[in-house]
Parts: sequence; structure tokens; C-alpha cells
Amino acid sequence: MFKRKEALKPAQHGGLRVFETNDYSYARGEVLAPIVFDEMADIAREYPIVFPDNQSGLPCALLGLEDGKNAYVDDQGRWQGIYIPAHIRRYPFMLGQTDQPAASPAQGKNRYLVLFDPDAPHFQDANGHPVFTPAGGLTQHAQRRLALLESIQKAVPATQALVAAIDALGLLVERTIQVNKDGKLTNVVKGLKVVDEKKLNQLPEADFVSLRNTGALPLVYAHLLSWANFRQGPLAGKYPDLAAKPAGKDPAFLFESDIIGFSGLS
Repeated sequence: MFKRKEALKPAQHGGLRVFETNDYSYARGEVLAPIVFDEMADIAREYPIVFPDNQSGLPCALLGLEDGKNAYVDDQGRWQGIYIPAHIRRYPFMLGQTDQPAASPAQGKNRYLVLFDPDAPHFQDANGHPVFTPAGGLTQHAQRRLALLESIQKAVPATQALVAAIDALGLLVERTIQVNKDGKLTNVVKGLKVVDEKKLNQLPEADFVSLRNTGALPLVYAHLLSWANFRQGPLAGKYPDLAAKPAGKDPAFLFESDIIGFSGLS
């Protein structure tokens, strides 16, 4: 989504205005949306949850099965879902880590800058909400935007820890998804991992208890239940063959080119 990233500064961007739009055309090319634990339940109701092999350590909502084609954005830019992932809603802002030292120990080791995409359509409407007050502080609207960024960032380490706990028990395995249209193989998705349900069911009791104690079990179950979203909703609408369930087969794995790989996406 981000074409450019620029640090937000009142001295340079005092007149910046952000227009809140329901046109999600800016996310048309997104096929993955990193998610955090706080939104897991909402995501699982509408999106398949996967674990991309992209070093982020975060689970993701799978938005599309072809490179640059988000099944959840229609031709008019409308989002085809009730819950919109925070990764999508945060745009055109994000947090970027800075090397600047903290002013005091209470501020912690990690400090972040607010970055924005100056080319985003949100900044092209003069009727947008001001970002800064005349005194150089953030407006209430911008503070709400910042609160979303902060809530996402605070949840990232905890979510990564849950994924690490699942992975440490050897439950995450690589899977390839074959995409079929009209009975013909049209695409292949690689570079993602899923929870091996057979391994989960065979876990020694001590390992299962440790998984429960870390708080990772809800993520495991949300992930497994979320595969139903291949058979319903926007993905099934774009790829009708996903909705068909041949006898004895899990529809999630009807799918195995190197046309699309998730390793470089975040």
C-alpha cells in the first residue's frame, strides 16, 4: 500500500488534512494482512488465517490467492467484509522505529516515529480532517489515528510470542495451495505455514498444557476454524472451486507454480 514513507512533522506538515474514505482501492493489491491477537476472533469469522514464512512472526489474514488481487475489494473499491483488518485501516499512517535515544528510562528502549504515505488518496481532498492544531499538536481525529497505531504495536510482541510457542512444538508445517478455476489449475500459492491438526492431536499432555498456559490455544483454534472461509465469502466468490468439497478431502488443500510466494510480503 505504501508508495512512500515520510516522517510526520508539524513544522513541515502543519496544513496536512486526512480524508476518511470508504474507497479501499488503495488496498486492491494486498494479499496478506498481518494481524494481532486482539483482532483474532473477528478475523477468523471472515478470513483464512495463515502463518507466512516471511520472518515477521505474525499470523496473517489471507486476502487473495493471486499476486496483486485482493478478493475483499470489489471493482468499486468497497470492502467485502464486515471487519476490516487493522493493517488495512491504519493506512495511510504507520509507526517506524527510530534510533533516537529515549528522553527518560520510563519511555522504554523502543521509540517510534509516525510515518505517512504522502501519495495516499486520503490527502488529496481539501475537506479532510486537519492532522495538526494551530499550536502544532495532534488534533483529536489524529489522536484517534495514533491510538490505533499504538494498539497494534503494543500487541505485536505478545502475538509473536504466541506464534513462537506454537512453532516451538513443531506444529507449523508448510503447505502449498493449488488454485483451480473451472476444474483447471490456474495458480499455486507457496510460502505459508499452517497448524498440523494431526500433530496437535498427538501432542504429549505436558506440551498441550504448556500451549494452553502460554495462551496460544485460542490462536490455534481460530486458525483451524478460519479455513471455512475458503468455502464462503469473497474468496469462494472469486474461486468457486474452493467451495466444492470432494469426498475425503479438506477443501483448504485442494490447491499445490511459483506464481505467487509469500516470503517477501509483510
